[in-house]
This record gives sequence, C-alpha cells and structure tokens, in this order.
Amino acid sequence: MPIFAYRARTATGRAEHGIVDAESLRAAWQTLRARGVFPTDLTASESRTAGRVDGADLVAATRELAALVAAGLPVAEALAGLADDAATPAVRHAMTVVGAQLREGAPLADALAACPDVFPPLYRDVVRAGEASGALGAVLDRLARDGAATLARRARLRAALVYPAIMLATTSLVLAFLLVWVVPQVTQLFAETGTPLPLATHLLIGTTAALRATWWIWALATALGGMMTARWIATPTGRAWADDALLRLPILGRLVAALAMGRVARTVSMLVGHGVPLDQGLALAAATTGNATVARAVGCVRDEVLQGGALAPALRAHDVLPSSLCRLVATGERTGTLATAFEQVADAADARVERALATATSLVEPLLVVVMGGAVLVLVLAILVPILTLDPLGAHR
Repeated sequence: MPIFAYRARTATGRAEHGIVDAESLRAAWQTLRARGVFPTDLTASESRTAGRVDGADLVAATRELAALVAAGLPVAEALAGLADDAATPAVRHAMTVVGAQLREGAPLADALAACPDVFPPLYRDVVRAGEASGALGAVLDRLARDGAATLARRARLRAALVYPAIMLATTSLVLAFLLVWVVPQVTQLFAETGTPLPLATHLLIGTTAALRATWWIWALATALGGMMTARWIATPTGRAWADDALLRLPILGRLVAALAMGRVARTVSMLVGHGVPLDQGLALAAATTGNATVARAVGCVRDEVLQGGALAPALRAHDVLPSSLCRLVATGERTGTLATAFEQVADAADARVERALATATSLVEPLLVVVMGGAVLVLVLAILVPILTLDPLGAHR
C-alpha cells in the first residue's frame, strides 16, 4: 500500500507532520481529515526509514501492542492505534510502515523487516515464532518485559558510575590547575632563591615543562592511536581479540560473561518455548551475546547439537554455562522442559549480573579515591616540601 508524507495543522492550529498509508492521495487526505488533521502538504513517500527509535519508546510500543493483541484486537488495527497515539514521529513512522505492509498481506514478522533499524532480527524472529505458535500476545509481552529489564539494568549501571565520573573529572581539574598554574609559580620562586630541590620536585618540574612543550604531540598521538585501535577492533580479528581480553579481566570479565550468558539463556528460552527448533534458537542466541568469544562458543554448541550430541555437556565443554547451571539444562532435556530450564538459567544469570555490578561499583569508588588521592598527595608534597624548607633570608644574603 502506498505511503504518503504530510505536513498539516490540527484544529487547534498545532503543526504536525508524519506519514499515512492509503490507497491513493485522495484517500490519504480523507484519512487525515477524519483524524481532525488538515494537510498543508501531502506527497507520496518512498522512504520506509523510520529513523532512530529510543529503546524505552520501543518497549512502550511493544507493551501496548501486546495488550491490544491479547485483548483480541486485530494486529492491523492495533498498529493503526499505536501510530495515532505514538509519542514520537519515529514510532509513528515505524507503526505506519509496518501496518501498511501488514494490510498488503505480509506476516507481521516480515512487515517488521520493513523497518530493520527499529526492529532487530531477534525481535522479528521471536515475533515469527509467536505467530506460528498462536501466542503472539504472550511473545510480545515477553519482549517488552525483557526490553524493560535491559533498560533498567543500563540505568542502574549509569547511576552507579555517576559519582566515580564526577570525582574523576573534579580530581583531574585539580591536577590540571596545579600543573598549569601552581607549578610554574613555584618553579620561578625556586629559581630566584637558588634553593636545592628534592628529586621528586625536579621530576615534577621537568615533567611539567615537557608536557607544556609537547602536549600537542601527545594529543595527536592519542587521537591517532584511538582511531587506529577503533578501526582494528572493528575488524573480525580485532573484535575477537578485544572480546577475549575483556572476558579475562578480573571483575569486568565476570560481568560481561554473566550478561552474555543471560542473553543466550533468555533468547533460547523464549524461542524454544514458542516452537523454534533448538539449533535455530542457538544460532539466534549467538547473535545476541554481544561478545564474539561467547558467540563462537555458542556456535560450537549448536554444531554439536546438530551432530546429535547432548546440549548440557556441550554447554559445559565450551564454557558457555557453569556446571551448576548446566545441570538445570540437563534436567530440562530429560523432562522435556527445556524452555523452563533456560528461563531458570537466565534468572540465575541475571542474579549473577546484579552481584557482579554491586561488586564492581563498590570497588570502583574506593579504588578511585586511593588512586586520585595518591596522585594529588604526591603532587602537593613535591611542591610543599621544598617551600617549607626555603630559607626566607637566603634570598637577601
């Protein structure tokens, strides 16, 4: 069905713009007038790009769609209602495009593919599983709940890092002030008095002078190094190395592993629970890990499953899950409740994430205090010790 972009005024005079799907230009104009919108510009649009949709907006739209579908409303009507009540133009655009595809006879999962920037492949595959199993409302509700949990975890992490970030910025400003303003003044004072300086002060003055003379070289080298590193990490080899190194870090590695483990378990639980074959569920789960090393391990597990191997031993052999959680998977395999077992694994992984976050944030603050406090202390002592040992009469003899 054609899509038309419009600019219009409402009955209250408020400007509005967006898209509408209709059989013809006249039908689009009539649809807008029925909504109480008076078009000032209405043209056919070939663009199906919805633009960036915030994660919270997508979660809210998914939750509303799940409620409408569960209440028995046809999906096309539910999408039309969401488009009318959308909080942002991007959401309105996405819902309109998907609704237009749906009315042309496409399944919902294929209609969502018309906006790939809004609905990622996993989202579409889960919806396809929900359509095939007849549990679309439940699947959409699960997608909304998982999305909300992810957003809440990110918000907690950002909140936990606010204080360390403020402290790091404040301490850096203090150090910069001491190096740029105080150290040159003290250097001039020492030169006038001829006072012999301790080694620490000599090193501080020499370092400060070198930095003031070559700061642009360091800035340029840092920028170029960052660009080259970013480009290298963007390659498959660099990404694999970086992800593997990340997993080896003492505390952060456990957090990354737990996050990846939770994503894998939650994805497999959702897909297998709605009729998706296990090998396909593992392939989709590998794409959601966010870590190339874990994704490669999940791929190896899938290969062993395709060859007829048992799932739990393969997960344990490739370090995808710890032994305690593999026992849950083994029980699910024996009893035919694999989806429930993976859901329990996901809950356990989420609990590990929370513990790892709590441990990491509790260690960051005191560690930052010690490091920054030590840097300020060394800098202040290198300045104050010579000042306290100055002979005030020495300059006049």
